[in-house]
Amino acid sequence: MAEWCTNQLEITGKSVCIDVMQQWVCGEEVPRYRQAVLQSLRLFLAGCAGILKPTKPQTYTPYPALVRGTAAPTAQHLAFEQWLLLLQNNVPLNTDNIKRIDNLYRQSGLSLMSWDKVPEAARDVIARLLTRQYTDWFGMVGWSDTLDIGACWDRLEVYPQTAQPCDMLMIMSTSLATEINGNSTLLKEISTTAQFYEEQYGLEWPFGHHVRWERRNVSSLTVRFDSPWAPPSAELMGVLSAMFDCEIRHWYSEASGSFKGYDCYDQGEH
Repeated sequence: MAEWCTNQLEITGKSVCIDVMQQWVCGEEVPRYRQAVLQSLRLFLAGCAGILKPTKPQTYTPYPALVRGTAAPTAQHLAFEQWLLLLQNNVPLNTDNIKRIDNLYRQSGLSLMSWDKVPEAARDVIARLLTRQYTDWFGMVGWSDTLDIGACWDRLEVYPQTAQPCDMLMIMSTSLATEINGNSTLLKEISTTAQFYEEQYGLEWPFGHHVRWERRNVSSLTVRFDSPWAPPSAELMGVLSAMFDCEIRHWYSEASGSFKGYDCYDQGEH
């Protein structure tokens, strides 16, 4: 069980910026990075199953089974090759790369490939990977010893329309290979999400827990949330204040009272 750290943010800024920030606090924005992750998982599975291949000889060292030979330079295989380069570079899932992945995914033809259209020869490889990685890619909900693999494949085409409250991955970008790796050792020498999140956000679970908020006037917002063991990193809080062009006063304390503090951030300055 986590020891909870209580956080209180007193935020002041332009009303239009506070309006947008309130949507982020409430989880009302679409988490586009999550769409890029789901699209990339399909591309990863398609590569491992030999459905898509690069057009030139390549190796993906963290998981060599991703590349199964080469193929003719069709639009689909060229899209996979370009996505593979993004994976090789473990790119951040920022706005530009999210758009790039979406375009490559559409070009790959996978958006039209429901499970009943997946070649029989590819299904065993996909089934093994989905079973191995289910909790990393989908969470614990729905796990069983007899997974419906077809439903899992089709689920990768269902994109969330709302985010977690105070989703910090929308403030500072996560990275492509890390999200495919999850908390497993699937990809050699790639950080797990727990390792990356701890370093990037200061938290293993980088979103707000038990979020409460209050809007006393148009230019201010009070937000309270819990985080496991520690507050979010100073770097993240600075980026948050810069993104929403506001001042954030941040109080935090651990339940026992042995750990507490205060910081102030103004338009990115700490």
